[in-house]
Amino acid sequence: MKAAVVTEPGRWAVTEVPDPVPGAAEVVVEVERCGVCGTDLHVLAGETPTVNYPVIPGHEFSGRVVALGPGATGPSLGTFVVVDPMIFCGHCQQCRSGWTNLCVNGGGLGTTADGAFARYVTVRRDRCEPVPEGVPPAWAPLTEPLSCALHAIDRAGPVVGADVLVIGAGPAGLLLTRLLSFGGARVDVVERTAVRRAAAPLFGAERAVASTGELDRERGWQLVVDASGSAAAIQEGLSLVRRAGTFVIFGVSRADARVELSPYEVFSRELTIVGSNSVRHTFGRALSVLASGRIPADKLLDDAVPLDEIGLAFDRTRQGLGLKATVLPGAH
Repeated sequence: MKAAVVTEPGRWAVTEVPDPVPGAAEVVVEVERCGVCGTDLHVLAGETPTVNYPVIPGHEFSGRVVALGPGATGPSLGTFVVVDPMIFCGHCQQCRSGWTNLCVNGGGLGTTADGAFARYVTVRRDRCEPVPEGVPPAWAPLTEPLSCALHAIDRAGPVVGADVLVIGAGPAGLLLTRLLSFGGARVDVVERTAVRRAAAPLFGAERAVASTGELDRERGWQLVVDASGSAAAIQEGLSLVRRAGTFVIFGVSRADARVELSPYEVFSRELTIVGSNSVRHTFGRALSVLASGRIPADKLLDDAVPLDEIGLAFDRTRQGLGLKATVLPGAH
């Protein structure tokens, strides 16, 4: 089969690799669509320390089950599914406490195991979620980023009546904006890229600006969520949190990124700083939200490209052109 393989940081190609064979309790999914995420760009650049090279990236995907491994009694052949890409052991203290996204033995498809920028991918059958008929197939890969956004909302806590600032209006920032506005928050968005800034009101933003200097909230915001992964944006965002407010770090930064932090400011203003890492028991809820039609997914998705043109999708994502790029591994 064809796959996009990253052999080492900075080196990748679309090439032929062996078809995967499912092991015990595994299934093979024929990938229909796979979204491009900022994490994929970190994998390409060598900015994620946990990656096992060579690796096939890609973790936001949908497809049909085409093969069952020994003991795989999950979704039947032909079932259209999305897949939770988290890999966890189920036995460590973190897993037994319910924090499977923080498994000490864990990882993920597209980083520590091969992902879905390929015709086929092997996955655990219990990570598959059948896609409801009410969800258009093109929307299905959004389940994964929406699941991540739901976990961030869970981490932030109730937002009814809250003033919220979202930094970054990429796909994840727009999904967060939609969920926060549904939760009863008044959401402002800051985004430098014009096309993404213009999309923010469609997802519930009351104000969308290119810099925080254009906003007039002197007291700051009760909740600030960084969806950019930029150390400079995080640094500024911390200064914009209202007294007794919360700052959520959602965007994925380089592993070596650093920001300055004043312990006195955290103490004196009683700030809460929260991290939000990937997916934690939110996949089913994300599918329900998609099926409800409350996410304007058609406004989020760019035209899909075949696997041979994945470099174009990587470049557009890297440059912030458009919104959500998707790849069709089976297309020619």
